[in-house]
Amino acid sequence: MSFKNDLRFNSRFWEEPETEIAPDAPRCAWPDCNGFGEFKAPKSRDDLRSYHLFCLEHVREYNRRWNYYEGMNSADIERDMRKDYTWDRPSWNFGTFRKSPGGGGGFKDDFGFFNEDGSFKREPEDDYAQFNLEERQAFALMDLKSDATLQELKSRYKVLVKKYHPDANGGDKEAEERFKIISQAYTLLKNVILD
Repeated sequence: MSFKNDLRFNSRFWEEPETEIAPDAPRCAWPDCNGFGEFKAPKSRDDLRSYHLFCLEHVREYNRRWNYYEGMNSADIERDMRKDYTWDRPSWNFGTFRKSPGGGGGFKDDFGFFNEDGSFKREPEDDYAQFNLEERQAFALMDLKSDATLQELKSRYKVLVKKYHPDANGGDKEAEERFKIISQAYTLLKNVILD
């Protein structure tokens, strides 16, 4: 006999045996219910490891009615939620805890990350950090600095137009393509540079 033809081993016809609850299993904690207490529900928010045992119908009803934050004011709720951010471990704001012995006198800022008062320097590493990639490429194409004025942009555009205009280059296709790209960069930077 092969397993392939035996219905006991063919999963399409396999029926899970119904699990029976032992007669001595705990009963549902709901008043006037004789069902078996198979499902756990916490007794209170202060002791989440102590449970009521309910049948399926009553655990659903209990969960629908139960409010973890009942009886707490908004400050208590906020405090409880903040505890979850750090898994209920002690925490404090950076730099507000007690100073280390020596008061930082031995601290040496070799890389220049901090100001004289100990605050962090917030200088951008890149003068072009405020611009997106397309705008940065336009600045590079026009050979302008990030703090260029509108007048500098216009004068640089005039120089490049004279150099790459198709009429000045005898209809050269490469110069024409370059001129189109320069014109697009100029149009973009006109809207970006504030004067």
